[in-house]
Amino acid sequence: MSNREQKAFSFRQQRFAYPSSHAAKRIFQRTSIDSLELMKLLDNGACVNIGQIAGSSRRHLLFFSQKDKFYYVAIQDERSGKIITILPPAYHKNSAWKITTEQCLLAKERYERYSELALVKKSMKKAENNTLSFDKESQRSTHYRTVTTTKRDYKIWVQALYISEHLTTKRKTLFKTSIDFYLDDFEINIKEFLKNPVLYEKIDNGIKNKRLLQETIYALCFRKKKDSSTFYIVKLRNEYEAITHAKKYKNQIQHMKQVLSFYYSPSLALPTPASMKLPRLCWELF
Repeated sequence: MSNREQKAFSFRQQRFAYPSSHAAKRIFQRTSIDSLELMKLLDNGACVNIGQIAGSSRRHLLFFSQKDKFYYVAIQDERSGKIITILPPAYHKNSAWKITTEQCLLAKERYERYSELALVKKSMKKAENNTLSFDKESQRSTHYRTVTTTKRDYKIWVQALYISEHLTTKRKTLFKTSIDFYLDDFEINIKEFLKNPVLYEKIDNGIKNKRLLQETIYALCFRKKKDSSTFYIVKLRNEYEAITHAKKYKNQIQHMKQVLSFYYSPSLALPTPASMKLPRLCWELF
């Protein structure tokens, strides 16, 4: 990697980018990338500035998510560093402008160079320290787990993450249940829970009862009832694919309304059956 490329990715020690509460929610709903990881990526230039509206301080940064194998746009206030929201390309096209193939290729190239340099710097740091060190990911995943001799349980909510008819991301609880455990590790217990074939029947019934379309659901969320920060996501399909199905369904509804509008009249009413007619009230003089 050239010195010029290394200067492009200077690896800031102090973060400039930070997510608003709305952006943090959208990062969780629309991507598989960690918020802190995304802020580092944007701060270090692993993205493409695709422009901003005239007179606005909000710049549109296109980036590539390796975990999702997909592109997104982060809208950032260039004065404060605040990330306002995260948009998929289809949303960005509708609300702002279309993203070109060349811009996507450049965003992916910059991400790959950023990842390559990150690995090089990590290797150099290990060589300088000349000590055995653990990978950061393995350190992060290492934590104490409680093993109990008596069976305990988690109260969990099984939720569907889907695209609504208004093409917005929504979350709906399909049902509430509990799972037993001896080893207190939420992710391991949920993965074991997913092996139960009865679970999928309950999920299908929950989707029917909530009147959701299977194709518009892009993920399932297993969330701990008393701790909203403890959850496990199962991706069903790419969010862009769910948006496509939601658009198709919306167009079908609009077409149906147009066809039926000829038969609709605000004054149309059926006559009341004789058996349901009430007696007429009147005053009589005595």
